Order: sequence, then C-alpha cells, then structure tokens
Amino acid sequence: MQLTRLQVLAAGLVPAMVSARALSPRAVDCAFATTADAGATCESFAASWGQSVDELKKLNPGITCPNLDTSKSYCVIGTVTADPTSSSSSSSSSSTSTTLKTTTTTTKVSTTSSSTSTSSSTTAAPAPSNSPAMPGLAANCDGFYKVASGDSCDSIASKNGITTTQFKTWNTEINAECSNLWLDYYVCVHVPGAAAPTTTTKVTSTTAAPAPTNSPQMPGLAANCDGFYKVASGDSCDTIASKNSITTTQFKSWNTEINAECSNLWLGYYVCVHVPGAVTQKPTTTTKATSTSTTAPAATNSPQMPGIISNCDGYYKVASGDQCSTIAAKYGITTDQFLSYNSYINAQCSNLWLDYYVCVHATPSPLMPGVAGNCKRYHQVKSGDSCSSISSSAGITFNQFRQYNTQVNADCNNLWLGYYVCTGV
Repeated sequence: MQLTRLQVLAAGLVPAMVSARALSPRAVDCAFATTADAGATCESFAASWGQSVDELKKLNPGITCPNLDTSKSYCVIGTVTADPTSSSSSSSSSSTSTTLKTTTTTTKVSTTSSSTSTSSSTTAAPAPSNSPAMPGLAANCDGFYKVASGDSCDSIASKNGITTTQFKTWNTEINAECSNLWLDYYVCVHVPGAAAPTTTTKVTSTTAAPAPTNSPQMPGLAANCDGFYKVASGDSCDTIASKNSITTTQFKSWNTEINAECSNLWLGYYVCVHVPGAVTQKPTTTTKATSTSTTAPAATNSPQMPGIISNCDGYYKVASGDQCSTIAAKYGITTDQFLSYNSYINAQCSNLWLDYYVCVHATPSPLMPGVAGNCKRYHQVKSGDSCSSISSSAGITFNQFRQYNTQVNADCNNLWLGYYVCTGV
C-alpha cells in the first residue's frame, strides 16, 4: 500500500526511517522509503509523490526505469548532497544539499476498504484562509468556498456560477446525496481553465440569485430556483404547494432532499416554489372542491396539521378534549376514515395539535356521476360488487343507495369499476 508524504508525516514515521547511505554509495539521506504498487513505472510512481523522474533517480541511484520491482523499497523523501564525499550529515557545513520533497497539503487521498490510491499536483496548496478544507478537493483547485448553515451542493454551485456536476467533480468525497458537507470547512469551486457553464449565463440573464432574505435554505433546492417560501409551523408539502399555486409533484422535484412522506421540513428555512419557465396551476384540490358543494380551504383553515390528504375539502379546528373518535362522530365518518385523511395522526390519536385544523372530508376520485354533493362516506367499486352487497356492507337500504347515487339504474347494471359511489350522507 502506497502512502502520501502527508500521511507519512502525520503518522510520525519519518524519524524512524534509516539513512539510505546504508543501502547506496551515493550521498542520499532517505527520510522515507516505500514499495511501488504492481504495474507502477518510474513516471507514475514519481508523479504520485509529486516528483519528476529525475528527482526520483537522484534519491535512488542505480534505479532501473521505466518498470519498478515491487519487492524493493524506493526512497521518496530525502536529501541528496552535492558532494558525495561529505555525506555524513545532510547539515554538513562543507557541502551543498538539495532536499527533494513533494507537495503535501494538496495531495488527494481516496480510500476503499482495502487499498489507498493517491494523486498529487504541484499546484500551490490552499492558503491559510482556506483552511480547514474538506477531504477530496481537486489537487489543482484555485477557488474556494466556506460551507455555511443551510448550504447544499446546488446552492453552492449556483452561488459560484458553476454546475453541480462541476462542483462534485472537484470535491470527490462529497456523496451523491450531498448530505455530508462539513460546516465551516472549505470546498473547491474553481480549477484552472474551468469553463463557465451555459446555465450560469441563463440564470444571470433571467432571474436574480437568492437574496439574503432567502436564507437559510433547506438542502436540495433546484440550482435555478427563483421563487422561495419560508416553512411555517403546521406546513406540509401539500399546503405549501397549494399556497404557491403549484402541484406537490413540482414542489418535491424542486426540493430533492424532502422525503416521500414530507416529514423532514425544516421550520424557518426556505424552500423552492418556482423555477424559470415553470407552469403554475391551481392545485387539483381547489378544482375538485369547486365542482362540489364543499368549499376549498380558506385562510381560516390555517394552521393545519401535517399529513392532511391532498384532496381534503372539509376541515375542523381541534379543541381541548377532542379525540379522533369524537371528531369523526361529529362529521359522520369512521375513525379509520378520519385517520386516512390525516396520516400524521398516530393510531392512538395521542398527537392532536390544539387549535390546528384537521381534515374531516375528502372527495375521492374518480367519482361516479350523480353522487350526492353532501356525501360523507364513499366506496370504491370492485370486481363482483353489486348494489345490494355495497348497501348491505354500508348498513343502508337499496333505495338509500340509489338516492345517494342518482345515476345508478334500477337494475344496478351500470356500476363503473374503480369509481367511487356514495354510501352515507
């Protein structure tokens, strides 16, 4: 396994190494020697230690190139004196010496479970103001950024006029989810000759970068986001989408770190609610509510508990002493229905939020035509269903069933498979 000079120094191995004079007649004081990896050549081995082949040869008189012997050790850190006869000490007053060493602070180290591979560059290391630096920075990095609270790969890339792909290429230790950024550490945001991405020009010409008022931000925001919303108490993905006239699918696609359950919103942080060219629309819940007798959520239906079903069109404000069963009974629905409308509430109903709104009615889709506008209970037609079996299961008569579903004929031979019918008002 080949180590970098930085690792050798950090491990304190240099003082323990013997002088290369015991191995070679040349005036070389070797501070550290190591074996070469299988298949290594003088050129690749020297480069991995930040040396030229000539420097490697000076440290190893008699070395045979280009191929190296993996059973031998080669000196990679040491001092070569100009006068071979005065080699008893690298600090001798009668000799002139040149110390060969590698660039250390910019050496990139990538590790696996069983091996370590190294690469280095002669580019100057980060200045003290760019320290501490995250591991995995490009060896030739010449532009740095200090990670701040709320940063994401997308937002860092956007702030520095680069693409997220460029950013991850220059910071190889950052994972695919960008969930391991180190707060207050420096990352690489430029290398010599890097081309400015076309997206940078596009964003600059169409939308302004996030203003300071859009900070802090949740991670995972779309790099070209130009519309922001601050998460408030009681918000959910559905309610945020509704407030900003977008769909929940659009909202999640612009905020990639939010999970499928939308249970990891960060209170007081900004999320993305618009990108350039996005087509906004009224949420389907508003359209559906308009087509029935139930009013869409008004401003008085806020704040809402998280986890409310997206097509909810009837709300209730939790009062002291309420239980799931008592709320359900008030609105003529079962407790199971109530819980299905409010997925955040647990089975024990022990986490109701006082003075927050919960859902007590939701019109399912698709509906059979002719369903009563004041329907409170629904049944989805399945294969083998009949009017009598549905009525019997719901505890209503056949006549009541037809009253709630006026388009079902007397022979009950026109039920639509997969559509919802009404079983209670």
